Amino acid sequence: MKTKTIALALLLTTLGVAGCSDQKEEPKEEVMTEMEKAGEATADTYENAKEKAADSWNETKDATSDAYEDGKEMASDAYEDGKEMASDAYEDGKEMTSDMMDKGAEKSEELKDAASEKMREACIAMKKKMGGDVSECDTQN
Repeated sequence: MKTKTIALALLLTTLGVAGCSDQKEEPKEEVMTEMEKAGEATADTYENAKEKAADSWNETKDATSDAYEDGKEMASDAYEDGKEMASDAYEDGKEMTSDMMDKGAEKSEELKDAASEKMREACIAMKKKMGGDVSECDTQN
């Protein structure tokens, strides 16, 4: 659009200058030649602008595509890192749970043995007070 406006302004300027000349009338061929030159200049400018716009568009598309691929790769890497961290945390949690269950089972066994010993001691004390056979306390579970 700008190039057409420029060409029109050039044409009008050429015609205006031609109209103000001291000569009575310029030959038509000279005016036509000037108009053809202006038209060619306009066409060249238009083609150059079109090429530059196409080149710019292609560069923008390439840069956008590269940025997209880089972003995709970064997201994939982050996903893989997160997945590995989650897997490690899961395995650590399983190991901790297993350790806690083992410790709980040991403590439970200790409490069971302590309770059994307390019952045995209470049985012995009762048998001694009441006059019974203390050996019976060792056979109870």
